[in-house]
Amino acid sequence: MKLILRLFFFLSLLLPSVLHASEKPLVLVMGEDSYPFQFLDDDGEPQGLLVELWKEWSRVNRRPVVFVGRVWRDSVAQLEDGRADVHLGMAINPEREARFAFANAISDVNTYVYLHKQLQGRTKLEELQPFQIGIVQGSTFEQELSSRQPGLVFRYFPTRDSLLEAAYRGELVAFAGMEGYMRDQALQQKLAAEFPINTRVLVRETKLHPAVRKGNNALIREINEGFANVADDFIRKLERRWLGYQRQQSGLAIAMQLGVEPFVDLGGDGQPHGLYVDIWRLWSEKTGIPINFIPGDMNGSLEDVRSGRADVHIGYPESDDMNTGLYRAWHMYTIKSRLFLYGDQSHDLDALKGKRLGVFPTAPYVAALKAALPNTQIRFYQGMDEMLTAVHQGDIVGFVAAAAWTQHYLLLNRSWSEFHQVPSLEFDTEIYALIRQGDQGLANRIASGFNMIDWKELADIEQKWMLNSRDHVFLKSKEHIELTDNQRRYLDGLGTLRMGFLENWGPMEFVDEQGNFAGVNADIAQMMEAMLGIEIQPVPFKEWSDLISALAKGNIDLAGSVAKTAEREGQMGYSEPYWPSAWALVSPLESVTVFNLEQLEGQRLAVVEGYQIISRLMAEYPGIKLVLVPDSQSGLQTVASGKADVFLEKVVTVASQLGAGQYQQLKMSLLADFADQKSHIAVSAKHSELLPFINRVIAKLDKARVQEIYSRWVDIKLDTGLVRYQRYMKGVAIALALLTLLVLVITVINRRLKGEIQARKEAESRIAHLASHDPLTGLPNRMLLDDRLKQATLFHCREQSKFALLFVDLDGFKEINDSEGHVTGDAALVKVANLLDEAVRKSDTVARFGGDEFVVLLNRIHDLDSVCQVAETLIARIGEPLNIGKKTLKLSASIGIAIFPSDSDNPIGLMQKADKMMYFAKQAGGNGYRSA
Repeated sequence: MKLILRLFFFLSLLLPSVLHASEKPLVLVMGEDSYPFQFLDDDGEPQGLLVELWKEWSRVNRRPVVFVGRVWRDSVAQLEDGRADVHLGMAINPEREARFAFANAISDVNTYVYLHKQLQGRTKLEELQPFQIGIVQGSTFEQELSSRQPGLVFRYFPTRDSLLEAAYRGELVAFAGMEGYMRDQALQQKLAAEFPINTRVLVRETKLHPAVRKGNNALIREINEGFANVADDFIRKLERRWLGYQRQQSGLAIAMQLGVEPFVDLGGDGQPHGLYVDIWRLWSEKTGIPINFIPGDMNGSLEDVRSGRADVHIGYPESDDMNTGLYRAWHMYTIKSRLFLYGDQSHDLDALKGKRLGVFPTAPYVAALKAALPNTQIRFYQGMDEMLTAVHQGDIVGFVAAAAWTQHYLLLNRSWSEFHQVPSLEFDTEIYALIRQGDQGLANRIASGFNMIDWKELADIEQKWMLNSRDHVFLKSKEHIELTDNQRRYLDGLGTLRMGFLENWGPMEFVDEQGNFAGVNADIAQMMEAMLGIEIQPVPFKEWSDLISALAKGNIDLAGSVAKTAEREGQMGYSEPYWPSAWALVSPLESVTVFNLEQLEGQRLAVVEGYQIISRLMAEYPGIKLVLVPDSQSGLQTVASGKADVFLEKVVTVASQLGAGQYQQLKMSLLADFADQKSHIAVSAKHSELLPFINRVIAKLDKARVQEIYSRWVDIKLDTGLVRYQRYMKGVAIALALLTLLVLVITVINRRLKGEIQARKEAESRIAHLASHDPLTGLPNRMLLDDRLKQATLFHCREQSKFALLFVDLDGFKEINDSEGHVTGDAALVKVANLLDEAVRKSDTVARFGGDEFVVLLNRIHDLDSVCQVAETLIARIGEPLNIGKKTLKLSASIGIAIFPSDSDNPIGLMQKADKMMYFAKQAGGNGYRSA
């Protein structure tokens, strides 16, 4: 009897499962392009966070389900028509609530209105009324936004993909969408640049609910009870896989080791700072995901990641020899390690034979060091303190260590002057962001965020923290760019790209004597080939108009030195500007020199046919008579023959052709009207996805490489009249060959004239420099500062970006000047000037305002925090002891900060604001900074 009862009880437990298994599967309808929540992959299979959640619901509750993907509007209609049992998940609004019944929320998502960068500063929906807002048909955005702000104008798209494509093409300046990143990483990068995270406006935090038809309460109960059986741990892992982080943790926890300046450490305020910290903060800014740092030592920070206390390690020197067992989610940086020799030793590596060098046992380059110096003994030390003691005791003659970190350490310990770097011995150490193995969702999210960061932004961070330019990696001219597997596959699939160029447009591009593509643009093309691993085939053109037409039609793939115009919009895409493209005017020697187009009223102006400037000339200067020529050589010939009064062409081209000596009767002057124009690389519309890669190559055009290219192709010779004079005198000498004495006299006069001209040039140069620079410190003076302030105001106003003005006043300088004398005071000012100049980027300006006051102009800043960090750095450096002769002096500084345009939109207002903030900082006790 007991056996029968037990069997009956077992069957009662099994019966519901058997019944469910025999039931007809639930039909779940879903949106097909709402990545990463619900979408169809390239094979048409359902994927996404909600799909995986429902699959787990089906497995746990033994209830079969079938997924059906539709565009969003059709997915809602299919549920309403009864062709589906459940909608995977949607937001609730009053209109939907009247049509459907909803289960408990199974996930949530934030929704935003994303704004173009030109709308930066608009934080309220009412400020968007003049603009169309793109939305997906059938989504809740129209009702939600209209209820909050009546009168908004919408533009409808059938799918999310079509909306995002329209945003990238520039058809929208605002669109509504949910958080998360996109499947198409190339499109993600493009949109991130145009629609940055920090400009978006939060619409609401939206809960996603399964929906069924009205009245089906039994199914609602089944759904709710089923999801109650899904483990919380599974949901956390699912969020990590698809979103890259867990919402419950408020973002990413980043483990960091201490004491590795300038890469990562705690600052004087107890907050994390350093190169890696700033890079991760930029990542957070791009993704909108908050981050928090967990400090510790090297081993402890790794253990934080392994144990799950942290999500990612801030940056670790992972290698085959130093394998932590963690996953390399992203290549963060490359550290340069060099040999530091003590005292005045020979830099010849052969001189190290038989001597001893120190190194850390964990250094990944130990094997390479032994191979490079096989006859040198290597000793291991656990810390830099041990290494310095060993050097001073004569146990070792030097050591190999990370260059930037060592420089910082030696400076703090006042040992910098004792050591010298050996540039011929250098090792690279790759730094990676590390996560736990198998956490692919987090790896994808990390990579997506870093792919949105422009290399120029990374270079700005590097400029802030890395004192020695030889340690810079983001803008160094190495022939390599880090690419993901998908990016590599895209570039490999391009095949050979056809690049159009003009046959006779030197020095920018031309055919050389061997018949090869040469010039500035040829060098840029070689950079793209080397860094991207692509193949470029040059295609010569005789006329510019034919080249542009071929590019617009897609007969060629790209071209250099193209101006960005509205007429060509949609026909081609443009890279970031990469080369100055100022215009020059060529006219006969005897004519009046012209600098502005207003001076050409009624004259004949030759221009190369097809140049975009022609339409502007016709619209703005109708009184000028245009003479169209096929190329620049024809333009010069037209002026030389009197068929035109002036020829308009790019400066580098004119300088090159006039310098060849063929047109001695012509002269060149710079056209002031369009002096700020720059060239772009243009690509055909079908290759628009190539532009982010080209921009990464352009980002490597640092000053050193530009100067190298410039010196190779651009040879500008100023004509002082000396050449014509010498030729004339040679003719006289031939005619009067018998008058040898006269020839000798002429030669002496000629040399003297040449020397006088050269001396005059040098004197004029010195006078020009003294007129604009402080004679003591060599910094720009107030006159030059005023000019740069005006230029910064115009530039940042046009770019809708910010810049900062820092007013620096030295505390305690008067006492030093009075007690130590003016000579010592002047020496202190020179040292402070050098400290300030070295602490900022080359694109910024440090000027001496007068006495012990300095002004720092910081161009293209991100936010006030970044400016405050610079101010802290300046205060710290000024506060370091100054060694002047045998004296050690101590200074401090008070700094006032003003931001364009929030504090003022004009130079005078900014100066007044910064001066006022400096006064407040000084009143607060000095040695600090103050902003509004």
